[in-house]
Amino acid sequence: MLRLAASTLLLVLLAAAPAFAGRIFGDIKLDGKPLPAGVHVQITQPLAAEAKTAAIADTTVTDKFGSYKLNVKAEGKCILTVVYEKQPVELTVFSYKEATRYDLILEKKDGKLSLRRK
Repeated sequence: MLRLAASTLLLVLLAAAPAFAGRIFGDIKLDGKPLPAGVHVQITQPLAAEAKTAAIADTTVTDKFGSYKLNVKAEGKCILTVVYEKQPVELTVFSYKEATRYDLILEKKDGKLSLRRK
């Protein structure tokens, strides 16, 4: 009986595991310093050809170290968006089966923001 209960519990836990293709994570810096906590970060995935908009896959905010973690269900091309001082800045990234680190640099030139990979 105990073995049956343990086996059942294991199956339930495995079935409840999220079906994510991968995780996208990293740090974001501005002027060599981490972004402050609470900066909005999101990732979107393009939908099928008949859809006209992209689907938001996950959203988060940076922690006090400028770090973020996002989960993505499907593999492939995605758009990572950082909203800093009410200005959204986008960068094309790719989701894989394994976790992928994207350390980013947010740059401000002539009042305009840009985002690039470190």
